[in-house]
Amino acid sequence: MSAEAGEVRGDEPAPPLAPAPFGPAPYTPSAPPEGMQRQRLHPLTPLLESVRFLTAAAAAVGIQMFTSRNFLFAVYAAVAAAVVGGIASLIALQFRGFVIWGRELHIYGGVFTRSHRTVPLDRLQSVDLVRPLRARVFGLAQLNIEVAGGDGTDARLAYLKHDRALELRSELLSIAGRPGAAPRAENLEASAEEVSEGPAPLVPPVTVRKLALASLLEALPVQVTALLIFGTAFTVIGSIFGFTKVATALWFGFLAPALLGYVQSTVATVNRFLRNCRFRITRDGGNLLIERGLTDTSHETVPVDRVTAVSFDEPILWRRKDWRRVEVWTAAVAQASGSVVRSTTALPVGEPTEVATVAAQAVPELPSVFAVERPPRRARWRMPLRWKRTGAGLDEKVFVVRHGWWVNTHVAVPYARIQSVRVVQGPIQRLQGLATVHAMTAGGIGHTARAAHRDVGEAVAMAAELRKRADAAAALEAPRLS
Repeated sequence: MSAEAGEVRGDEPAPPLAPAPFGPAPYTPSAPPEGMQRQRLHPLTPLLESVRFLTAAAAAVGIQMFTSRNFLFAVYAAVAAAVVGGIASLIALQFRGFVIWGRELHIYGGVFTRSHRTVPLDRLQSVDLVRPLRARVFGLAQLNIEVAGGDGTDARLAYLKHDRALELRSELLSIAGRPGAAPRAENLEASAEEVSEGPAPLVPPVTVRKLALASLLEALPVQVTALLIFGTAFTVIGSIFGFTKVATALWFGFLAPALLGYVQSTVATVNRFLRNCRFRITRDGGNLLIERGLTDTSHETVPVDRVTAVSFDEPILWRRKDWRRVEVWTAAVAQASGSVVRSTTALPVGEPTEVATVAAQAVPELPSVFAVERPPRRARWRMPLRWKRTGAGLDEKVFVVRHGWWVNTHVAVPYARIQSVRVVQGPIQRLQGLATVHAMTAGGIGHTARAAHRDVGEAVAMAAELRKRADAAAALEAPRLS
């Protein structure tokens, strides 16, 4: 209390409460008026969303037809599926749609269980345009809407005509006050003059040959190791017990499930390659615009002011070529649960100069090479392979941690994004005089910025310094994200 306020006596009444709490008013969703006309999705939406089920049904019918030689059954099944699918699609379309009311987007859906989701456009972070292959065939697209502070699940509008999706995207961004550049026209649909318009790419396009080689080198160590383990196990056990007796039991009990996992890993590698083909990153105002995809195309927007962390991945066979991948984490995608947490790939593979360019665009003046200190030598037995590639450091603008062996990763967290810091010490760490420092960002990131197995005195001092730098950096921000 200031000197001008005078002395306060105990028998004086307490000052009256303020008429309303200080700060912004809490968000209260509204509802459009009854009978307001909803905007419909494309009539093919239910069919496109059921493509996996229809593919599985077609495969089952094909197997039945092949084994029983009953071609009439396949015809009946196809007609029945077409009739039932058409009726179900017509019913589903009556309950699906969206309404823009004021500064809110209302999305409706469900037949037996109705759903009504309200998206506050004041908190809109980005609207990404995605065109899966099955939708591109019909000239359709979907919009993935991310809201800061959400629960991590995208609000999705699928499917709309491509032109209508672009128009709706611009309308939503305009209402939210977050203007974004329209996605580039497709190369097959645009003239050379149209394609050349817009911001210049930050880095040269990643060639298909380089991306294919990088994908192969990243997947090769794990797949070769798996094949060596499976082959050695089969050879040793077969030579002891006999290949004839052991082969069947090994196949059904171990090798078949392992082979299925191997195939899934290969498919994931191919999908990642297809997803990152035709990669292009540009900067438009305060946003990074990322376009990618060969079969399924996507146009993503990353608001620079919402970036909470940047990670640099270096698979083991990339190190001789000095290649790295850049991932960007934002406040919206960090809200997801651990099973679906994801980041945005800002550069699938790049040289040191390209990595430095993208890093500096994601976080101003962010370096791409960091100096970190390893944990004490007494912690080496806890991570014999990873000890030399594990560390932490307090850079000028970011807190950096390093971890991993197959894929060595640097995670850089700007001090202004650190929300809380804690020191954790397990029972064995207590005996060794070690502790681990955790730096949590706004919403948390997929892999926690964790300085593992530091000397306990160093860990306490690091946590105190982190909290001091985080408060100083966040105080300079307006508005404050963390």
